[in-house]
Amino acid sequence: MSDAPADDFGALVLEIVDAIPPGQVLSYGDVAALLGSRAARAVGTVMARSGGGHPWWRVVRSGGHPPRGLEADARPHYDAEHTPLLSSSTGLGYRVDYAVAMWKPENL
Repeated sequence: MSDAPADDFGALVLEIVDAIPPGQVLSYGDVAALLGSRAARAVGTVMARSGGGHPWWRVVRSGGHPPRGLEADARPHYDAEHTPLLSSSTGLGYRVDYAVAMWKPENL
């Protein structure tokens, strides 16, 4: 990873999020795990406070559901990036096909 201090959890979270390629996603828990943490909620807090300047739609809830309350805002991003989606009976009727769209970083 880059120049972020090792103890700057928020900067490291955003660095990982920025590295997720278009059309792929990670869960909050997976982002935390890449940092050697189990703090999925802390990842969510970082994302909520980031001001939307990062590809927030590429970080999903377990099961591939978009960030809570942002399902409608996330859909155009998924469509534009050709993120694989599945129908769902919850929310707005869709979720990311996590098994297909999960990013598997090689150099983190």
